[in-house]
Amino acid sequence: MKYIILIILIIVISYFFINNKKQIKQNLSFLYSTCEKGICYEHLDKCYSPNGYQYVNGSSDDKKIERKTFKCILEPNDKYKLIKLENIFIPSMMDGTFCDIVYSTYYDYNDLTVLKNRIYNLNMPLCKSIRIRKYHFNPKTYLEIKYSGGTKIRAEIDKYYNILGIDTLEEENREIIVNTLDKIKNKKINPIFDNAYKRLSFIYKHDPSMRITIDTNIEFFKNQMYNIMDKDILEFKIPNSVSIGEVTHFLKEINMSANTKLQFTNFSKFEYYYYDVISK
Repeated sequence: MKYIILIILIIVISYFFINNKKQIKQNLSFLYSTCEKGICYEHLDKCYSPNGYQYVNGSSDDKKIERKTFKCILEPNDKYKLIKLENIFIPSMMDGTFCDIVYSTYYDYNDLTVLKNRIYNLNMPLCKSIRIRKYHFNPKTYLEIKYSGGTKIRAEIDKYYNILGIDTLEEENREIIVNTLDKIKNKKINPIFDNAYKRLSFIYKHDPSMRITIDTNIEFFKNQMYNIMDKDILEFKIPNSVSIGEVTHFLKEINMSANTKLQFTNFSKFEYYYYDVISK
């Protein structure tokens, strides 16, 4: 009987060891894979937490999100250091994975009214950005409209730019989203550029309200214009109730644990496109 139990234990341990190695290999494959224009990721597998320590995010369908964001520009090897901080970065699972490929198309008026309002602080009553977003491992498509202060409203849409589940939207947000989609359909608002990047999603320790993402292989493209960033982005997405002092404390803890020199900086993919892609 003892030998049977021992054999069973050996089989179980071997299974978890082999499975652990397989999951680590899949995660590293995701990190090391490079691409152009987001069209060569078909072979990638979902990412798993090798030690099973994870947070399962129940829904990605929030219609309105209000939070603050703080960003850091990473050095090339920083992301590999950060994902080893298993006691700080807890994989946030969505659709069975904590990694995904994000595809976004940004929209604006023909005279770039939204972009100019944002870049030149014209204080017009407009949003900060309008985008349609898709994910590699999630079949849904979203229209997202972002405003100053961290507010974002969104709705799931179909390929014909119609809202899915319109009755679940707040009346005020419904009017904004319907109006924006009508402008897209009537070519009053048009796509100005696309971007694609790999994203790793975490929560901070055991607090699911504080999200952390790492974006890498960040590309920008429109027709024959193409640019890829040589840096990665770390972003804290935190409730408005959390102070900058608390976030600074978290960043110090990360720097000490990972031997990094991260600092908060102003960065926007939207503005990067304007300054470093269009301007050049």
